[in-house]
Amino acid sequence: MGKETIRLVREEGKKVYQNLEEEFYLNHAGLKNKTDITGIFKQCRDLLEPEIFQSLKDAKSKTEEDQNGIKLMLSFLAQTILLSKSPQIEDGILDIEASSIFSTGKTKIPFRKSGTALLKKSKKQDTEDIERKREAVLSKLNQLYLRKYGYLQKDSHDLRYSSYLNLYEITENHNPIDLAEKAKGFIRDTEYISRDLLRWFLSKQMDIELKDASVNDMSYLLNSFELKESFPKLNPHSLAKAILEESAIPLPAKIMFDTEKRSGHVSGSTSYISNPGVEMLISTNLQGSISDYESFLESFGESLCYGFTNRDDHFEFAYLREKSFVKIFSILLKNLIFEPPWLKKHFRLEAENDFLKLMHLRRLIQLRILCAKVIFEVGIYQRQDDKSEMYREIMEIATHCKPNKQNYLYDIQPHLSSLDSFKACAVETQIKKYLVDKYDEQWWREEGANDFLIKIWETGGRTSVSNLSEKHGFGDLDISNLLQSFEEVLG
Repeated sequence: MGKETIRLVREEGKKVYQNLEEEFYLNHAGLKNKTDITGIFKQCRDLLEPEIFQSLKDAKSKTEEDQNGIKLMLSFLAQTILLSKSPQIEDGILDIEASSIFSTGKTKIPFRKSGTALLKKSKKQDTEDIERKREAVLSKLNQLYLRKYGYLQKDSHDLRYSSYLNLYEITENHNPIDLAEKAKGFIRDTEYISRDLLRWFLSKQMDIELKDASVNDMSYLLNSFELKESFPKLNPHSLAKAILEESAIPLPAKIMFDTEKRSGHVSGSTSYISNPGVEMLISTNLQGSISDYESFLESFGESLCYGFTNRDDHFEFAYLREKSFVKIFSILLKNLIFEPPWLKKHFRLEAENDFLKLMHLRRLIQLRILCAKVIFEVGIYQRQDDKSEMYREIMEIATHCKPNKQNYLYDIQPHLSSLDSFKACAVETQIKKYLVDKYDEQWWREEGANDFLIKIWETGGRTSVSNLSEKHGFGDLDISNLLQSFEEVLG
């Protein structure tokens, strides 16, 4: 049964993966409001039987490679089976997100752009109007999210796990409780420096006292002023070409770009990997400011991670990756934006002391928010009662500002992916240190450093965070290097 199960997962899994990837792209790009995830799952009922999952779980693996492949397929199957249990909820969520539009003054604002609209408004009455109308949409979404998370907990029992946290720990090789504790430690250890810097910049740039600041005020600060004026409008194709030329990376796959603005288009950049090693798509909805570059570089890093895949490899090694492993390279590319030599090369930007501090304050607040999400998401599956109040308390500690607790479900990541991102952030600092120590401070310009990365990417799904740790001495979740990366700039 083991070989038959693996064959079924490889054949049917690839179809489901590609169909879902296309459906999510069409919706996220504003090309299709009403998705048919329900219909996709009707075409592959055999794959979604819990017995298939159990058979794969019991399959014997002769080699470490076989074991790693089975683990990737189990993770994919678990996530797919759980989604298939209530696909109508996911269809409903995506429809509301993509189709909801409201008016403020004479301006029509699609819901998916309302967060960006808040970043462009500094007047209190404007932000309050947008927030009020966003909340009407969020109240509908929150009802669906609560049902979705309830199903994830219940259906995990059907796969013979005590809870969704337990399933996640086994299939993703993370201990959620341990990660939440480390996230609390990071928030605690960066409490004073983040608060002092945020207080200083809010007072200097916006004449606002920290005790009176909302999360919207903070977000406006960290997306405007120098962080908007210093970055020209992003040309995704030109930047991708410049990065590949500077690093001499011979990318064999083709990257395509969708840059059209549509009403239901999600903000920022998102990568879609429907054909690894052949072609990838990066969909962008540009908003202006540093966030365009961060988001694009993250998507570009993910595309590079898949771009050297052997297109004829088995499904699990070509299409699937350990989530935290992929995010390492998204973050590695994103963090180029915080390197003064990189800024000077691409923007002729001399990063003065205050500007660098503002940049790294932005990065620090983003990480503190990520830590808050880790703590909150783990708490959700520990059956915490008042979820919205728990979100408000945790996010207020992380940001030092007053959050809107109506965001408590829309703002979090699906399938505990904030935990993958947090682990990847810690490991990325270790990989960067390795690249700097072995090659150069400007490692991205060194042929040896990029050859090192390409060899990792060429292994496809065969490489995991633990593999990297064993081979190169990094990969264990240690936040000390992450903390040190801020101390070097912020003191």
